[in-house]
Amino acid sequence: MSQKKEIKIEKNSPLSQEIKRIIENITKEYGEGTITTLGESKFKDQPTLSTGSFILDQEIGGGYPFGRIVEIYGENASGKTTLALHAHAQNIGVNINELLVLRPKYGEQAFQLLIEFIRGGAGLIVIDSVAPLIPIELLGNWERPPIGAHAKMLNNGLSQINNEMTNKETIIIFINQIRNKVSTGFFIGNPKTTTGGVALTYYASLRIELKNKKEKIEKEGEYVGIKVWFRIEKNRSISSRPASKESKEKPIEMMFKGGVQEEREMVDLATELNVLQKSGN
Repeated sequence: MSQKKEIKIEKNSPLSQEIKRIIENITKEYGEGTITTLGESKFKDQPTLSTGSFILDQEIGGGYPFGRIVEIYGENASGKTTLALHAHAQNIGVNINELLVLRPKYGEQAFQLLIEFIRGGAGLIVIDSVAPLIPIELLGNWERPPIGAHAKMLNNGLSQINNEMTNKETIIIFINQIRNKVSTGFFIGNPKTTTGGVALTYYASLRIELKNKKEKIEKEGEYVGIKVWFRIEKNRSISSRPASKESKEKPIEMMFKGGVQEEREMVDLATELNVLQKSGN
């Protein structure tokens, strides 16, 4: 019976030098980060930007990862835009003069603009939302729209920006809605899905689902906010901090004036980590 032989490459062997030369040539031709060792790619810490919620930061390993695509999705009035704008406030403060609002005419143009901003070093880009990113071929052609045109456009666009984001410090947040699946009379699993096909579920390193369970926050008889629940559907970001790949639902309190209640979250998080102990009711 034959035995497997272990092949070792000596540090200064001709083969080792040849591999080093290949790596240098690839890096020179295609740019830094195109080829790395497994150790470099697996254990390099990922810088993050706070979501504006201490509890959510704790769940995802510190915040939204730079150089990655993030999807925040949920039904109407579930706090998606509010949560994304909290990240913007964390990034530039409250200076609205540094908040650029773009209104592309069609989806392909939106992705072209995204590429320009990624190359220009933008820190945070929020797309609100996926559904209005209409393919150019659908403009004025609503009677007989091509099947799958929206999903195809998203797949092509996401593939392009994913390549552009290599070694960039840009976070792109896509806000997405939940809709009912096309009815065939029989369902297996969840009858609801996100808009735009499966491309975003593949390219997003982090996916966060938000739910509004109609829980109101009242103060002195006045309706002042809502409690939304989040769940980590996917987390493939790299961070040295503990993080949940998928999680149970946890609440975030969002006030109509002031947004996420950071002070309340600090107390709740400290209690969860046994730093503080609650007493009484």
